[in-house]
Amino acid sequence: MSGRYDVIVIGGGIFGCAVAWSLARRGVGRVLVLERAEIGSQSTSRAASVLTCVAGHAAKSAIFQETWDVMPALEQELGEPLGVHEVGSLHVARSEVNKRALDGQVALAAEVGEVAVEWEPERARERVRWLDVREGDRSLFLPRAGYVDSYLFATAYARAARARGVELRTGAEVHELRLEAGRVTGVRADIGELEAEWVVNCAGPWAGVLSAQVGCHLPMAPVRSQYWITEERGEFDTEQPMLFLPDVPAYTRAEVGGLLFGLRGGVSPARDPRALPSDLGALEFSEDPEGWDTLAAAGGVFSSFFPLLESVGLAHYVSGPSTYTPDSDFILGACDGVEGYLVATGCCGSGIAASGGVGRALAELIVEGVSSLDLSRFSPDRFGELDAFDPEWLARCAATRAAKSVC
Repeated sequence: MSGRYDVIVIGGGIFGCAVAWSLARRGVGRVLVLERAEIGSQSTSRAASVLTCVAGHAAKSAIFQETWDVMPALEQELGEPLGVHEVGSLHVARSEVNKRALDGQVALAAEVGEVAVEWEPERARERVRWLDVREGDRSLFLPRAGYVDSYLFATAYARAARARGVELRTGAEVHELRLEAGRVTGVRADIGELEAEWVVNCAGPWAGVLSAQVGCHLPMAPVRSQYWITEERGEFDTEQPMLFLPDVPAYTRAEVGGLLFGLRGGVSPARDPRALPSDLGALEFSEDPEGWDTLAAAGGVFSSFFPLLESVGLAHYVSGPSTYTPDSDFILGACDGVEGYLVATGCCGSGIAASGGVGRALAELIVEGVSSLDLSRFSPDRFGELDAFDPEWLARCAATRAAKSVC
């Protein structure tokens, strides 16, 4: 295969598919997505798929808000619902430090135009039947939050993009970025030499390997994220709010009659992206491979909020690499000194929620030369010169995941 395209997108995960759809919506003609496995089958399919609007800071929250804004348009184009559960998020804090930290959520919600409502303990217990909320706990509810099936969401972007003329090629591995006189002019893939005006790297945990070929070391590392899904129980209502417990720390949401919950581990192993298998199904984490150490370490505090933990059965354990940066911000935009090349990665565990905003931002950079979203905090070069494969750098990114607050 050979040819010339306006844009080649590397990676058919949710970022790549969202970028392709956003480009097509803005009238970009020849767009090609290259995915070496199947659409949405790698890190996207392992996501907990939590959708939020208020997190981190205003620039990050705006990216999340855009996802909520584009979902109705995507549903209209496809003529079918995405299956979004807009159940809201409930943040429950017990310690004084975490109760005070919720003030930041209230202030950020007000800054970005979202609603945050204080709930009394009895209301929290009424909405989440399994939750042990005590007098003195602080509960904050944000209505515009929920969850979605990440694989179905990614493939929805892909189907809508294809309907607008985007070419999707699976089983197509990219081996090399072609660099000529400081400009990326295309890729060398196993399906041929392909030229493009723009190349967008959305290769997830593998993005850094390709980017290093053109001298752009991305400030991230693939770090293990993990969650569990319980057996089905009547207490786990599918429309109960998602729950964030910074004292554990943990998050929960309903999942097909059970409860999905994620816990922050004291140790979050990182991987050299050059050593990742081409299919994440073959990836094994030798450190605490079934997550029992993490569960045991957090279980005492978690069970004080979730007494059923002592008796409920666990049906599934899911782990996989999320790409973490030291500041928990995305990597979006151009690398200094490299033209015709953009990057969208560094999801920091919130790629599904960010997908709509990421798609819009990258498409605007290509079509208009600037994004209407503030991308100043997400520059690929913000940490200066670095070696993305150095063990100390990998450990630095892993420490960010280990210290992450779910609040």
